[in-house]
Amino acid sequence: MRYTKSIFFVVLILLLMIGSRTKEIKLTEGIQPGNLAPEIHWQDINLKSNHFTVLQFWAAYDAYSRMLNARMHNVISQLDTEDIRLISVSFDENEAVFDGIVKVDRLNRSTQFNDPKGKTSGIFKSYRLKSGFSNFLINPEGVIVAKNVNPNDIRRHVERSETSTND
Repeated sequence: MRYTKSIFFVVLILLLMIGSRTKEIKLTEGIQPGNLAPEIHWQDINLKSNHFTVLQFWAAYDAYSRMLNARMHNVISQLDTEDIRLISVSFDENEAVFDGIVKVDRLNRSTQFNDPKGKTSGIFKSYRLKSGFSNFLINPEGVIVAKNVNPNDIRRHVERSETSTND
């Protein structure tokens, strides 16, 4: 028993010494809050900016995601802040359908992008999307703050994130 305690103590000291040499912890890329958002290398979309970004995915054939996209667009455009921006990606394979929805839903074309590769798209795969899609709130450093955010909760998430960053 005496030797077991000594060996345990030595192993603990070694582990602490090894751990103390780690200089920097790097975030990993993923799709959960706390992960770096997977980068999008397409149409000059950059998730790192001076703003929080709502990355919204949708398609015309998915009624709920289309409705959520329109609500998200309206809520963000009505907020009295420039701290939040919307990047909305549609997976409609028919560009004419996408353009028609943007016009009918009165969306700002500068926030709306279409990936006509649909479910075979690299973006679709890297964000592990499925039916019903998802959205992500991403902070200025490119870290996912929240997933599947309700448009009415955007402000609360941003304020909470800003408060924790300033502490």
